[in-house]
Amino acid sequence: MRFDPFESRLCRDIRNRLGHAFVLALQAKDIRPFTEAADPYPADTTPWPIRDYIRHRQTCLTGLIENFHARQLKPEHEGVISLLLWNLELFYEFHEWMEIQWQSASGLNKKAFQALILCAVTHEHFLYGRKIPAQKAAAKALVLLNEYRDALPKGFDADLLIQTISDPDPLPPKFSVPV
Repeated sequence: MRFDPFESRLCRDIRNRLGHAFVLALQAKDIRPFTEAADPYPADTTPWPIRDYIRHRQTCLTGLIENFHARQLKPEHEGVISLLLWNLELFYEFHEWMEIQWQSASGLNKKAFQALILCAVTHEHFLYGRKIPAQKAAAKALVLLNEYRDALPKGFDADLLIQTISDPDPLPPKFSVPV
């Protein structure tokens, strides 16, 4: 068994449950919503790929929350939080986080957020070896990136995103995070 939310209903349910809890924990700057969501999957009875997935997410979340406290990040710093999630390659969690921003956005910003969400979807599919769905998401993202590039949140380089998702087997770019 490997952790694959596109092939396993259990993995998909866990990814979705923990992804939602991850974002709640980020908003609260408290790991408890995540640990509570992970409670039904005890280490002694949960298959190792799921345990590793949960452990990795929990480690990343703990580091992010420590980073938030060190940087004194507030809710209005959602762009910095987005960059941190992206650089950790937590594309599902990035998608969840950006969807919140997307829902309250309008006009050009809404389309730019949609482009970033599609970039995350692209990389999430590539991560699990799903080339055709990744290429479909990339094609949609490219249209939006080209049109709404100037509305991307600070720190996201449109040219780099376009170059990366245009590659048939891309590695996700890393972005500078403001101090």
